[in-house]
Amino acid sequence: MGYKLIAIDMDGTLLNSKQKVSQKNIQAIQEAKSKGVYIVLCSGRAYDGIIDSAKVLGINESDQYMICYGGSVIQNYDQKVLYQRILKNENCEEIARFLTDKKIHYKFIDNTGTLYQSYQDWIEKHMLNPKLGIVKVLLKTRKHKLPEVLELVHKQYDSNYFVVQTSEKELEIFPKNVNKGNALERLTKYLKVSPKEVMAIGDYDNDMPMFRAAKFSVAVGNAIPKVKDLSDAVVSDNNHDGVAEAIEKYVLK
Repeated sequence: MGYKLIAIDMDGTLLNSKQKVSQKNIQAIQEAKSKGVYIVLCSGRAYDGIIDSAKVLGINESDQYMICYGGSVIQNYDQKVLYQRILKNENCEEIARFLTDKKIHYKFIDNTGTLYQSYQDWIEKHMLNPKLGIVKVLLKTRKHKLPEVLELVHKQYDSNYFVVQTSEKELEIFPKNVNKGNALERLTKYLKVSPKEVMAIGDYDNDMPMFRAAKFSVAVGNAIPKVKDLSDAVVSDNNHDGVAEAIEKYVLK
């Protein structure tokens, strides 16, 4: 189909339940790369949480790129940053005050992947190194309480931030318009790749903007129902080489 870029989510998609990349996935990705296809890992993880998988896949080169922190940062594997969007400190303070008042557990995450348990912890570190910035806020709760927390946080922050559920127990708050989809659009423009030449593979809410930014989207078999509904195709789950199946079926043939 002439795809030149494959955007792949990591947790629940590329990685199996043991947090490993299967040999079939490695082989399919390496074959696609050998044909000149960009392989872009798109994750909520930091650089350090992506690089080991990139090395296994053989894509850790300066002309290959990652989208990390859920779309807050785009960089290559030499850590050259093409794009970065951070939260203002006054926004972090307001968010911390609200979440503390509502007894919702949270952590700030900065652009080095460091986690902070409170606004005070963050601001003390920021004063020592002003180059640091908060890229997202991670909220954790119990599974049965998540719907209630989601409703509360969406109501409070949807107008000024991007709020998204990332697991059965977690949701994240990003700067407005920061998501995997907008980051993917920025990267494809930089690489001069048409959206018609992009395939995206994922499984969860935070992958949906990425699906909308790609010409063709593929949900792995373990994806949540609304992701499957949005996708153009569904393949095997993350424990049965779904990524390899998608690449072999839609890119290599």
